[in-house]
Amino acid sequence: MKYVCKKCGNVYIANPEVIKCECGGGLWLDFEGKLKKSDIQQNDFTMWRYATAYPIKRENIKISFGEGLTPMATINYKNYKIMVKQDNLMPTGSFKDRGVAMVTNYLNNLGVTKFAEDSSGNGGSSFAGYCALGGIDCKIFVPAGTSQGKIAQMKVYGANLIEVEGTRADVANEAMKSIGGSIYVGHNWHPLFVHGVKSVAYEMWEQNGFKAPNNVVCVAGNGSIVTGVYLGFKELLNSGEIDKMPKIYGIQADNCNTLYREFIGDTIDFEPAPTIAEGISISRPTKLKEVVDLVKETNGKFISVTETEIKNALLEIGKLGFYIEPTSATGFAGLNKLIDENTINQNEETAIIISGNGLKATDKIMKLL
Repeated sequence: MKYVCKKCGNVYIANPEVIKCECGGGLWLDFEGKLKKSDIQQNDFTMWRYATAYPIKRENIKISFGEGLTPMATINYKNYKIMVKQDNLMPTGSFKDRGVAMVTNYLNNLGVTKFAEDSSGNGGSSFAGYCALGGIDCKIFVPAGTSQGKIAQMKVYGANLIEVEGTRADVANEAMKSIGGSIYVGHNWHPLFVHGVKSVAYEMWEQNGFKAPNNVVCVAGNGSIVTGVYLGFKELLNSGEIDKMPKIYGIQADNCNTLYREFIGDTIDFEPAPTIAEGISISRPTKLKEVVDLVKETNGKFISVTETEIKNALLEIGKLGFYIEPTSATGFAGLNKLIDENTINQNEETAIIISGNGLKATDKIMKLL
């Protein structure tokens, strides 16, 4: 396998030590999956039923909780038919399990036994869980003040947890320089991560009667859900299984909205403020321009919402039976704007992805009640 930098064109032979380009740019896996309906392994009820389209063969997946095939409920939301993809019900409680399962198995197959990761919470929880299952030593760097539910989860899994004062970027920098003898697996950088996340697009396609929805709404911090959704549906388009791409709408919090600023042509030189959407509080996305270009290609857009709008959306969707973390509620705050501004239509099929479970952020949610 090879890694490619779309910023400068550098190409690298894939190996555990390579995580980003010498120019500072994020790396992409030089791989395009192909998936036809006939390729689906009907007796495999996990995300690995689509293994034909992955860079790792099914027989080489040794560390697995049986992740994937999360429920997709259809609800009446403000008189709109909305499909709710519930990745808050993944094994460790977030969509990150899709990418982490891919990266963990790839590195495990190469004999890597020590991981180091930086995370705002969910990525760390996921790596901690998969490392526990696989018997891999795990060191996680998180921002001081991370939700107690996520901290507890990582500690119960047995991870070596380091809380870092400062910004999310400070946490990443500390992880990269203090990993000791571990291999850095930062999910915001690893080229294989989005090739696990793209499974969410395959699942939505199959669960929707092998059709792509018109619109997909998802939260965006570094942009891994956006990229995964794009890759999955683009591969289905190239395989002839769908005839057009869904519009992708990436939702950010006003207090930390670099992707949105880049999309509208505003300055990205700003001072981020704290946000209850801690999972997307990333002021320096690793593939900023590339992710924005993907959304533009689908004729979608980035939307930014206030803290009040996030809180209101959290309580609103809770009354419909979905207990989600504030980060995920950001997506519903954005959906509200799409509806209010008539950007999406009632006769269209719209899907929204819940990224994380509310149980992870109980301490933060209690302060909002």
